[in-house]
Amino acid sequence: MVMSWLLWNSMVPEISDTCMFLPTTKEMWEAVEKTYSKVGDAAQIYEIKTKIAATKQGGHSVTEYANLLKILWQEMDYYQGFQMKCSTDTALMKRFVEKERIYEFVAGQNRVFDLVRVQVLGKEDLPSLDETIAAIRSEESRRGVMVESQSVRVQPWSQEML
Repeated sequence: MVMSWLLWNSMVPEISDTCMFLPTTKEMWEAVEKTYSKVGDAAQIYEIKTKIAATKQGGHSVTEYANLLKILWQEMDYYQGFQMKCSTDTALMKRFVEKERIYEFVAGQNRVFDLVRVQVLGKEDLPSLDETIAAIRSEESRRGVMVESQSVRVQPWSQEML
């Protein structure tokens, strides 16, 4: 049942024809994965790394910028396909990757966040990526409130008072 669904509903005929006579769904899946998967593809990984390096905050909000990077990082995780052997290696690798992402995130931030960048990078132990994003979002929000409160001030001789 699963095999027929895969063959007729989820594959183009050019691919399903090559799997039609495989005896199990597992063998079919493995054949398709080996033939068409780009996991571990150096060119694909290079392209994603190039996009990450080129991504800057520019006119985006901190949230939009962080989300752009998160999408690219998730794609990178998929294509790199790391397989850790033990929980200690997994924890070390996870923290290493998180630090790299913090550096990438703050490197692309707008200059107005230099003070927060210095505060984040000046800590003995770097905060988590989520804490870093939250700190910069908080500064963005603070700046927005400050600008808003300055524009709300009423001039002493404005039309409303006359």
